[in-house]
Amino acid sequence: MAGMQGEISGVVEETVVETFNGMLGQKVVTAAVQRPAKPGPTHKVYACLLLDQQKDISANFCFTFDDQLLSMTASNFYPGDEAVKASVREDIACAVANIVGSKVKTYLNKQGYDFEMTIPFVAEPSATPDLRRDGTIHVHFSYDDSQGRSSDDGVVVNFMLEGHKAGNC
Repeated sequence: MAGMQGEISGVVEETVVETFNGMLGQKVVTAAVQRPAKPGPTHKVYACLLLDQQKDISANFCFTFDDQLLSMTASNFYPGDEAVKASVREDIACAVANIVGSKVKTYLNKQGYDFEMTIPFVAEPSATPDLRRDGTIHVHFSYDDSQGRSSDDGVVVNFMLEGHKAGNC
């Protein structure tokens, strides 16, 4: 399973870019960064999901979204005051996590695994696993903000494959 991390990263990269660029109207690209997202809850939304298999293999996925990216996305789909609501941005974060998790689950199950996926949920940074430990894969995506600046922490997907059932993310 550990040898599949590169393939899973590829599924994550393709799905996040396709989802933001194709469905959500944002210009998002994969960024060449291999570190955890910058710490702190300021201007970020955290969403997690878990993939568990009956054979005691699990995968934790923790997403960190730049709030401005989610705000720009919300303004494409929601009128005025609705677009600025935190719940709308959190819904977008969980929707993206759900799309990515579904694609990864499908990929793994085609490889002969039998994963089940939890419903993505918004989490506090303190509720996420230690993302600095060995074995965590960090996939970063950059985007252009409304002033044309780029951020390599627009979306960060951290995931871990573990040989035992995962606890809460």
